[in-house]
Amino acid sequence: MPTLEEIEDINEPPKLRRYIEPFPRPVATPVRISKEKTKFEELLENQIHEGTNQWDPFASQEEWELAVWLMKNIGQTSTDKFLKLPVHVDALPTGPNWECEIVTVPGDQCGEDGEIVGEEMELWYRDPVECIKELLSNPAFKDSISYVPERIYTSSDGDDQIYDEMWTGDWWWDTQTKLPDGTAIAPLILASDKTQLSQFQGDKKAWPVYLTLGNISKELRRRPSAHATVLLGYLPVPKLNCYTDATRLLAGYRLFHYCMGKILASLVEAGKAGVEMVCADGFVR
Repeated sequence: MPTLEEIEDINEPPKLRRYIEPFPRPVATPVRISKEKTKFEELLENQIHEGTNQWDPFASQEEWELAVWLMKNIGQTSTDKFLKLPVHVDALPTGPNWECEIVTVPGDQCGEDGEIVGEEMELWYRDPVECIKELLSNPAFKDSISYVPERIYTSSDGDDQIYDEMWTGDWWWDTQTKLPDGTAIAPLILASDKTQLSQFQGDKKAWPVYLTLGNISKELRRRPSAHATVLLGYLPVPKLNCYTDATRLLAGYRLFHYCMGKILASLVEAGKAGVEMVCADGFVR
């Protein structure tokens, strides 16, 4: 049976001749001439310095490749049993740190003591700026990342425009014109799938929130094994029994927006002032 990645996209448009109109100003100019090490290169350098096997915590390249093959082709339970993956996975680099914030929601009903009844829940998330740095610096994406907006047409007269990758969209082009020369845009794509409900301790549940970048080609983004999408956080799924039936739905909407605001808070200043980041090619932008 073919895997998800082997199934052809029936909605993929036929290949057309592409005429590219380049952006007329400098974009994504490195802020320094010299290159810097990505986080992945620093990790490898530390392993070499410490005399650690570069495939650590796996014993060899063959064991690592076997683990990758199993994860792509065999169910997770069978893979875990064969490789005892929890031991290996726990020793792998985990990326940006997780934070947990207790969110207290005051309801609109009173308990038997006459006090307002509330509900506490956990909001788990990672800094989106750090997640962006991790994605942009991944050497595996080096040849699949674009920083420059383009206008693409089916003919040289520019009558019919093609929209496929995010950097071919009008928004990116128009936004780039408002920024200083040399600036790079990192557009975020966020997703949450309530069908992938995660069960925590007891009866606590949460919806996962994922993050990826429009700079990464859609061909790579839609391949699960490429890991071009990272887990950003978990939105709590409370019962909200502290609210009446008439107000519970609105309270849920407000809670969603509050939690998303907390998760994405670091992007506010980053969007205004910009952030220097080491990209996959080693240049800082």
